[in-house]
Amino acid sequence: MLEAFPISDVTPLPDRLQELVSLLIERDALGRGDEEEVARAADPTRLVVVLEDDPTTRERAMALLEETVLDVVTCETGADAVALLQERGNEVAMVFADMQMPGAMDGIDLARAVQTIWPRIRLVVTSGGAENRIEELPSGIIHLRKPWRALDVLMQVDRAVRCPNLPVR
Repeated sequence: MLEAFPISDVTPLPDRLQELVSLLIERDALGRGDEEEVARAADPTRLVVVLEDDPTTRERAMALLEETVLDVVTCETGADAVALLQERGNEVAMVFADMQMPGAMDGIDLARAVQTIWPRIRLVVTSGGAENRIEELPSGIIHLRKPWRALDVLMQVDRAVRCPNLPVR
């Protein structure tokens, strides 16, 4: 559980970091009430979709993202993610996907589809061995090299939550 400390007791945080800490504190506060009802009332874009084939990395991403104001949904393949987006795209703030995924659709194909059909959804693509394909990502797609830092992921969540209706491009 995160606790708020009196401002006078700590060194001030940079604005962006303070905003991220506030998001975590808000998520913690939601856990003490009717979280689902509060989340629905606050913002219709409340989901983050995670696609990661490595179980350890997927669990790490899910654990981190579950500490934010967004609910986490996982998909096995890019095709599963597209099906979910077709059904619930208006609820999705961010997609967090590995460049290499099982199935016919990889992270680049998913990035193209998301950018074309759901341009307001922030897409973060990660890679740990496909760096030679990064230039194939559409412009405006965020790339994080593995192992990614938690703060970098939280910054993307912050942007997705604060500006949900703006195209990422």
